[in-house]
Amino acid sequence: MGWKDVTPSDEVSAADWIGGRLLPFRDARIGSVIPTGFEAYVRSEQRLGLAALLARHTTTPERCWFCLWDGYGNLHGWPAVAYLWASDDPHAKPPPPPPPPPPLRKSRVRLPHRDYLLFTGAAAEAEGWEEGPNLWWPDDRSWCVASEIDLDYTLIGGSRALCAELIRSGAETVSPDDRN
Repeated sequence: MGWKDVTPSDEVSAADWIGGRLLPFRDARIGSVIPTGFEAYVRSEQRLGLAALLARHTTTPERCWFCLWDGYGNLHGWPAVAYLWASDDPHAKPPPPPPPPPPLRKSRVRLPHRDYLLFTGAAAEAEGWEEGPNLWWPDDRSWCVASEIDLDYTLIGGSRALCAELIRSGAETVSPDDRN
């Protein structure tokens, strides 16, 4: 499962609630990466394996939104991807490269610090992506998950009950005002 297996969406208005709830990015605080306003927040070293737990804490587990940073090279076809070929024969000619994947020409979710492609699907579809999703939430906005490209941990904001369950799984409590 990965972004290629999830439905792309142009409904970028689904993310309109996020921008106004982010702290300034230059401040390097947790709230600059994940929207403020949730009851509780945690930082987790694991990005995978969260979907089933999170699905239990929303009324809309079958309708989630996934943002994928549009700076990943493999989203834009071959001009952004290197092609390597090697041979022991000094006279061999390289085979033609495979056809490039089509670039994703979709509307972008534009947040103060990054632009994202938007996808939609069930919470379970967040598992197994090569990169990302970098930001995802259910339609009822009961929680939000952020995996910023420059950080080596995942942030989750949601109810106290959700965060307590995540803490029992090894996550640690954080605040939106904490430094990244």
